[in-house]
Formats: sequence, structure tokens, C-alpha cells
Amino acid sequence: MSSPYGWKASVRGAAALFALGLLGVLALAVYTVPALREIPELSALSYPTLVLLASINSLLLLVVFVLLGAATAPRIDLTSHVFTWAADGTPEWGEIRDSLPLALALGTGLFVLIVVLDVVFAQFTGVPTGEPPGDADALADLLASIPMRLLYGGITEELLLRWGFMAPVAYGLWWVGNRAGEATDAPSEPIFWIAIVVSAIMFGVGHLPALATTFELTTPLILRTVLLNALAGIVLGWLFWKRSLETAMIAHAAFHVALVVTSTALIVLF
Repeated sequence: MSSPYGWKASVRGAAALFALGLLGVLALAVYTVPALREIPELSALSYPTLVLLASINSLLLLVVFVLLGAATAPRIDLTSHVFTWAADGTPEWGEIRDSLPLALALGTGLFVLIVVLDVVFAQFTGVPTGEPPGDADALADLLASIPMRLLYGGITEELLLRWGFMAPVAYGLWWVGNRAGEATDAPSEPIFWIAIVVSAIMFGVGHLPALATTFELTTPLILRTVLLNALAGIVLGWLFWKRSLETAMIAHAAFHVALVVTSTALIVLF
């Protein structure tokens, strides 16, 4: 299956998605700056320099993964309405509105399910479940993390893991299958499910470095973190496949909204 867009149109679409993902990169960098200031070697650097330093790795990843998705997702009918709009296609904005209830329900439902499973895992990992209740400092940190959670988690992570990883995996498996056997016009359902699961596992693995800054990574803790995040990744990948990238983004953001609301209530009340 060839791309419905020429290379110029694809570049415009990729640029629009990069601009969208850049919001999350900046939000993550701003959230990270206070921690960087505590490093003696970096404490004298200016604020813009620290923001740039905190952004470099994420910016490079975003460029690569957005381009990979732009080269593969349209070829296998994986949809981004923003990409389509910028590439001079005909975006179905109404589909986002129609998918909104499903995205909000699945995002919120995922939060509830993962909290329950986290409680079950707690007896094996020894790690407190959820956001730890605390004082005003804990509440301030939670509130400061909202832009990072919604913009980096809800937007940039979906560009990296779904658009830039899941789509290329599905396309690559389909391409290899066509050359190894009978050619098909589009990837089969098993190929999409393999891509969804692989990207979901990578989504889980990607949370381990941040976890390692707070806890010692034991085997039960690694399994808990990968499995719970992979569960969320499977649902988000399915939404990308069946609806659109933007639907997955909304569901991911809804998960974080539920987390922030619940965590705020715990901190304030307890």
C-alpha cells in the first residue's frame, strides 16, 4: 500500500505533529528544571539553558519517531487527523467528537483498573500504591506536574509509542510478510495486535528509568511496572488502530486527569 501523500505533504503533516509533541517536551523540561538545579555542576546555568538541556534527548526522539510514523502510518490506514489536516487531506474532525465519550470512559476506567491491580501487586513489591499522601509540598509538586502529565504523557508519549513505534512495527511486519509469502493489500489483524502488544511492552519498559530514581528495581517491581503500563498501552494502541491517534491521546490524558483528581483528594483529606 502506497502513501496517500507526497513527500512534501508528509513533511507538513510531520511538522504539525512535531509542533504538537513539542508542547509535551517543553512541559517535561520545565518540570525537570528544579531537579537539575540541585546538581552542583548545573546550578549556575541559566533557566533557558537548563530547559534546553532537559529537552535535547526528548527533542531528538520526537523528530525521529514522528518521521517514522509519517513514513508508515498513512500507508496502513492508521489515522492522525492533525497529520491529515496539515498534509492537505480531509480530516474528519467529527470523528474526534464522536470518539470523545469512548476515550474519556476508557482513560478513566484504565485508571480505576490499574489502581486496583496496583493494590494487588503491592503485597509483592512492598511499594505504596498510588500517589503518596502528604503535605503542601506534595500537593504543590502534584499540581506542578499537571502540564507534564497532560502534554508529555497525553500527547508526546502517544507520538513516540503509538505513531512512531507501533505504526512502523506494523508496517515492517506487513512488508516482510508480503515478501516472504502471499502479498496482501493491508496488514492483518494479528499483525496489528503484535504491533500493539510490542509497543505496549516498550511503553511499560520506558517507565522503569524514572521509577529507578525513587525505588530499587526488584524483579516484582519491574514486572508490576511493565505489566500495568503495558495494559494501558494495549488499550491506547487499540484506540489508535480503531479510531485515531488523537483518540488515544485523549484517553491517555483522561487517565492522568483521574490520577491527579484522586491524588489531590488523598493529599487534602489525609
